[in-house]
Amino acid sequence: MVRPADTPNIRLLSKVSTLYYDHEYTQQDIANRLEISRPKVSRLLKQAKSNGVVTITVSYPEGNYVDLESRIEEKYGLNEVIVVEVGQSGTSQNDNLIKSHLGDAAAKHLRRTVTKGDIIGVTWGTTLQVMADKIGALQTDNIHIVQMLGGFGPPEAKAHAMDISRRFSQSLNAKLTLLQSPGIVDTPEIKDVLLTDRRVKSALNLFPKINKAYVGIGAICTNNVLKKENAEISDDVQKEITNSKAVGDIGLNFFDKNGKIVKTDFQNRFIGMTLEQLKDVKNVIGIAGGKEKFAAIKGALIGGYIHVLITDQKTAKRLAGD
Repeated sequence: MVRPADTPNIRLLSKVSTLYYDHEYTQQDIANRLEISRPKVSRLLKQAKSNGVVTITVSYPEGNYVDLESRIEEKYGLNEVIVVEVGQSGTSQNDNLIKSHLGDAAAKHLRRTVTKGDIIGVTWGTTLQVMADKIGALQTDNIHIVQMLGGFGPPEAKAHAMDISRRFSQSLNAKLTLLQSPGIVDTPEIKDVLLTDRRVKSALNLFPKINKAYVGIGAICTNNVLKKENAEISDDVQKEITNSKAVGDIGLNFFDKNGKIVKTDFQNRFIGMTLEQLKDVKNVIGIAGGKEKFAAIKGALIGGYIHVLITDQKTAKRLAGD
């Protein structure tokens, strides 16, 4: 004979819930007071919620996007999404303003999450430049910064991967390993020679040990590498990329709208961490926002390259399907 389920003791559920939520008793305090076991108190609290005796409502102040963040996390399988308000709803968002807000949020994420023994990889770009500016001095223990992408553009530029890596290291008082080579070379033969250099190899050998990486997500239409006036890459390679199905890049690794790697001759001239290697990094934090980067951000999420996304509220709403 099947034993009928016990009828809920509504009075007891109400009593336990009142002591726990209204009077802030611990579960052990309640157990002592009512002469029941602590595990039973835990079961009664769960039962109180399932029977509607207790309902919990979380309020979201203006500018708080926790619900939106949760929906994007679930949709794309992300560990965390940080949505930053840039301008009021319905107003235009200046690109520099977006980068300023996102860079600040990324700096706060780093300060919150940095852990003893972290080996942190860094790429390049203007948003990461802002992030580097905003980290500020932070006392850390046994942190190592690794430049993940060879240099692009003039070395004195603040968005240069080497400069950004140095500033990360200075702020965190961390050990620094630079990838002392260009990010783009003229021929595959030059790349092969550079890969044998002792200093280059020391950085490349650290790639599998990186456990956290901060990366920008670039759009094809805004990528400095693909601008016609850029002399660091040949016209034929520029055209090959722009005429491909690529929508964006992470550290000069190009991918399409479904996150699939777009293979071009550029890969034979590029020195830095590949997307295949990036997938082995335990925690990759992608920082990007704005209308022009939407397809690139979505492609990066579909491709599974990102674990934490920091973006603006308008981009987030589009990603969630709002």
